[in-house]
Amino acid sequence: MSKYSLMPVIIRRVVLNILQNLNYNEMKNKLYIFLFIFASLLVSCEDYLDKQQDFEAMDQDDVFSDLITAKAYLDGAYTDLITEISPVNASADYLPSMTMSGEGYPSRLYNAGVTTGFTDIYPTFAAGEYLSLMNGTSSVNFVARYSRSWEGIRTTCSFLENCDMIADATDEEINELKGQAYFLRAFYYHLLTKRHGGLIYLKNTIDLNEPFDQKRESYESNFEDMIEDLDLAISLLPQEWDSGNYGRPTKGAAMALKSRVTLFRASPLVNEDNDATYWEVAAEAAGDLINYANDNGLYTLADASNAINMDVDNNGADLYVSEHEYLEPYRSIFVGPGTSKIIPDEVIFMIANDKMGTNNGIMGHHLTALTVGFQIMKGNYKAMGIGPTANFIRKFETKNGLAIEDDPTYNDQNPFVNRDPRFYNDILFDGVPWTATSSGSLNTTGYIDLATVNEDGVLGLDRHDYSQTANSYLYKVRNVTGLMVRKWCPNGYYLTSGGSGETDFHINQNVFRMAEVYLSYAEAVNEVSGPNGTSSNCSLTALEAVNMVRNRVGMPNVDSRYTGDADTFRERIHNERTVELCYEGIHYEDIRRWKTAGSDDNTKVEFLESYWQGVSEDYPTGYKYNAVEQPGLQKTISDKHYWWPIPSSEIEAVPTFEQTEGW
Repeated sequence: MSKYSLMPVIIRRVVLNILQNLNYNEMKNKLYIFLFIFASLLVSCEDYLDKQQDFEAMDQDDVFSDLITAKAYLDGAYTDLITEISPVNASADYLPSMTMSGEGYPSRLYNAGVTTGFTDIYPTFAAGEYLSLMNGTSSVNFVARYSRSWEGIRTTCSFLENCDMIADATDEEINELKGQAYFLRAFYYHLLTKRHGGLIYLKNTIDLNEPFDQKRESYESNFEDMIEDLDLAISLLPQEWDSGNYGRPTKGAAMALKSRVTLFRASPLVNEDNDATYWEVAAEAAGDLINYANDNGLYTLADASNAINMDVDNNGADLYVSEHEYLEPYRSIFVGPGTSKIIPDEVIFMIANDKMGTNNGIMGHHLTALTVGFQIMKGNYKAMGIGPTANFIRKFETKNGLAIEDDPTYNDQNPFVNRDPRFYNDILFDGVPWTATSSGSLNTTGYIDLATVNEDGVLGLDRHDYSQTANSYLYKVRNVTGLMVRKWCPNGYYLTSGGSGETDFHINQNVFRMAEVYLSYAEAVNEVSGPNGTSSNCSLTALEAVNMVRNRVGMPNVDSRYTGDADTFRERIHNERTVELCYEGIHYEDIRRWKTAGSDDNTKVEFLESYWQGVSEDYPTGYKYNAVEQPGLQKTISDKHYWWPIPSSEIEAVPTFEQTEGW
């Protein structure tokens, strides 16, 4: 039975009620009896009790009669705050959403192909065996996300039941605490329901003496409860917090979550009849936040419009620059030098953490699977370091504002030149100098390091001197996928044995930023009234909203060939979201809600292979590039795979709590 099942979570909530009403000696006696009665359901509550240890010797009146202890109790809900790109306890996620979406695949394999970690788990996912994943390893973080969300929900429910007992707080202080609790409860429910569908929306703790025989509710019912919580949060949360409360949600954060939730509800996965009413609600939710931001001078898009002037033509002076000054305003949204973090202007909410690197979790509990491996990738140590797939990078337009298939200047044998400036923020390709720490550029696997430069000044396999390696390896100038993610990796960061190295950098764990809101607004408005339509509460057209996101990196307005009608423009909006929000844990949910996850483009995986030919008119870089499909990595996605199952232990514990349809 899973350690992290729903029923044990609910039972642990009841245990907490007992703990809060007993002194320590009484607690021990009654707790033993309680655990004996529920031995078949409760696998382990040790971790949970550890989290609540500060309250063990206090009864409920003591906890909630004082503002400090009540606030500390609610702060416990933040310990469960986990997003799609948050590793659990700084450990690696062996199936992050960007691999499920096809954005990337591990660019390094353990010992040149011996399967371990991810390479054991990915085939299970690709085969569509989602129930096995939910019942199995904790190395896939969505399993922990499921359990931790219930823990967070428990804490918020208990707080909201009792917070009016706080005697030494003003109404404003209590309301701010309530606002946080409503936000957190809705946040956790969105994490659960967007993947698993309707569950049960708990608003109160469960009485030990009451039988638990509830059935799962519909997604629509859970949606209505999330919106109710978010409306309350919006009304109660402040516009901003003082520095001592950094990391708490604001009014804008609650509005951003409402925008995300309403867009999910309006999308084809849930809105099967394409009811325009839901699209209107989503447009208004985004429009409310756009107006709020404009009225209060908040969440302005970073201006990196000069980035379009980078010289990234063939042999251009800026093509192989690791960190270009013109991109810095955009790049600073994600990473930067120095460990001190300042919330970027366009970021609405981000999770606070103060560490960049640890032994297990590079970049302080953030994107471990994306970035671990730069200091060890010459040795192919383990399945880390997500590399973009060749089919995914085709989604980046040329700097002319055209899809690559529509731009006659695009050459698939010179694929890295004259692309959308965001390409040079997000993607590392062969020839870009990138700091590595191990000497020597050769490994014995036949997979050659790309986009790295070591202390000896050697670039990858050195693109011009092949005497360093056996001739049989020359054709494999790739690191499995042939590419690496640049978006979350500051140049110069590295770890060495024992966790030392150069770690004076920060990474921003963004949860909501304004670019997503503009694109959500554009998508919803387009579905109601087309590219030139507006919402009932905002004068911005769908086309103008998309152009704002493009123009801030210097990209031209959406070409007129893509704006003739809602259907044509929809494809560009989808593509714009894919590019702007890539590797941020959003794309997998997008292709699910659009019901395009099963399309050929999203199920296949292609690696970029490079073959040395010598510089010529046909091969400007000297390499012949082939996008090679990997049949063994093809994903199986049928209708049932759009909604994930819940752990089987939930059904065993509470038979009325039915499994997700199809599972």
